[in-house]
Amino acid sequence: MLRVHLFGRFRASGEAGPLTALERRKVQELLGYLAEQLWATSDPLRCRKYLRQSLWRLRCVLDAAGCRDVLQADQEWIGLRPDASLWADTLELERAYARCAAAASRELAPDLVAAAERAVDLCQAPLLDGWYTDWSLLAREQYRAMHLALLDRLMAAAERAGRWEAGLAYGRRALREDPAGERVHVRLMRLHLLSGDRSAALRQFGLCGAALERELGVAPAPETRRLFELIRDGRMVAAAGPLSAAGPGPERALVQLAGAGNGR
Repeated sequence: MLRVHLFGRFRASGEAGPLTALERRKVQELLGYLAEQLWATSDPLRCRKYLRQSLWRLRCVLDAAGCRDVLQADQEWIGLRPDASLWADTLELERAYARCAAAASRELAPDLVAAAERAVDLCQAPLLDGWYTDWSLLAREQYRAMHLALLDRLMAAAERAGRWEAGLAYGRRALREDPAGERVHVRLMRLHLLSGDRSAALRQFGLCGAALERELGVAPAPETRRLFELIRDGRMVAAAGPLSAAGPGPERALVQLAGAGNGR
């Protein structure tokens, strides 16, 4: 099997071990592009000599690593064989994202949670960190969006399951990717309060406001400020009871105290 890692620094390995002979950036770019796109159409008017040379070097390296019959090419196009034994971290992320997006319920089944957790664990760095080709920049943003979407689903799943610390960890990872993600800040405010840390929930609102001002030049949405005020004034607390009546849930849920602040 050919294994290609595209998140962070480019790495590839075959049956004989790491493909250390892939030291030329152009050859890495060719294999990286094929692994990310699965196929690519070559422009007959551009860089035919470069393409032939890079393809020859790539074939030599793959053959030496025991990864024969991975590439297929003719005069018009080049791609990876559809039946090739290939593993790529980007494909794992895509599959998990597609499965979660197709889930009939917003509440992820345990197997989908596990798949999403495995996928986000692969995203320890941006796609092809340090590469600035047009295709890699576009793909980097696409995978970043998938990563953030999976982290959002995992935060929601952790809140439903009462796994406050796990949810907080997912949220912190999301903010490293997108510090001004207001939705993430709101989820973190809820999770801090559910975990019993009201002060942290209030501090999170301050972090949210600072990030939005720094990154976008805007203030938190009225709904976010309203949540902050409810927590600050003690009108939203963690109380006994499930979050959902559809089945067993966490032992505590956020409850807005009826009539609190009216005439007290």
